[in-house]
Amino acid sequence: MKKVITISTILFLSGLIVFPIQANALNLMESFFLKITIVENGVEHEWEYTSPGKYEYEKGEKVIKTDEAKEEMHSIVKLLDLSEKAKVEEMVEVLKKERYPALERLDIRWMNGESKLYTWVWDKSN
Repeated sequence: MKKVITISTILFLSGLIVFPIQANALNLMESFFLKITIVENGVEHEWEYTSPGKYEYEKGEKVIKTDEAKEEMHSIVKLLDLSEKAKVEEMVEVLKKERYPALERLDIRWMNGESKLYTWVWDKSN
């Protein structure tokens, strides 16, 4: 019995079909730099990615540069649903609901693969 492979199946399997959600989602491997800083209860949390493949996570005085830092970065990016069209108010809402209820400050700096810099800043005092 012959198997019929359609063009859409080939495109899907080869990754040529991009779904709308994926089109704007952050891809760290195609980024030059990403730094996310969160302050909660006076404690600073900082995630940093620098191309090619350098990850760092800081919580207070503790600095992590192992695979744990990579996992932490991917986790926070997924939680924020970071993309070029992200809205700081929506990211703050998710952070407060999911992990940082006493969020005081959010600062995100992202340079994509085209050297475009995106910046989001939120401060509780404003």
